Amino acid sequence: MITTKLDMRGLANLAKRMQTLAKTKTQVGFFEDSVYDDGMPVATVAAYNEFGTRFHPERPFMQETLQDKLTVKKIISVLKLAAQASIQGNGSARAIMATLGRIVAEEIKITIANYPGSNSPRTVAEKGFDRPLYDTGKMLESVKFKVVA
Repeated sequence: MITTKLDMRGLANLAKRMQTLAKTKTQVGFFEDSVYDDGMPVATVAAYNEFGTRFHPERPFMQETLQDKLTVKKIISVLKLAAQASIQGNGSARAIMATLGRIVAEEIKITIANYPGSNSPRTVAEKGFDRPLYDTGKMLESVKFKVVA
């Protein structure tokens, strides 16, 4: 007679790694510590630009970034790596999700820096140049990410 015992420790460890990955989130955007000199939160100005206001046109730079096919491919690639690393027990979910944050933040910055279109003549006169989504550079430099679990 042959008896065997199934060792479930590996499966339990895999389940734990996958749960850790599922709980690990990457947030990308404008956080509460980013404010203009006058105290206005950068997130507020970014929202005004993203969704538009009664006085400003909609310039959905975040939405456009996340709909860009190349950006989506990069995000999917990193998420695949995260899943593979968790399955294999290689690397930390937190480090992989930080990579995702860096990539998405950089893509948003690229979208802001290269945003097409022009400002109104009044805005051009106030700013002294015609560059949508750019005034002082504060919004561009404030795109950050954080990994939370």
